[in-house]
Amino acid sequence: SDGPALNTDGGGLSSNHPGMRGIFLLIEAARQLRGQSYSQINNPKLAVAHGNGGMLGSRHSGGTIILAGD
Repeated sequence: SDGPALNTDGGGLSSNHPGMRGIFLLIEAARQLRGQSYSQINNPKLAVAHGNGGMLGSRHSGGTIILAGD
């Protein structure tokens, strides 16, 4: 299909707490780039994962990572 593949692990709507979602996105991104995902896409070159939640002082935290395959 056209465009990037999204939520290749099925998403987290009913599977976990929103504050924990980021680590599962990072795991799925690494699996895609390694060719080890249960819903593998063809020849991925880049993966992006973003998570938010948790507290750092009086503010919420968030992070985004961009991964590249070999």
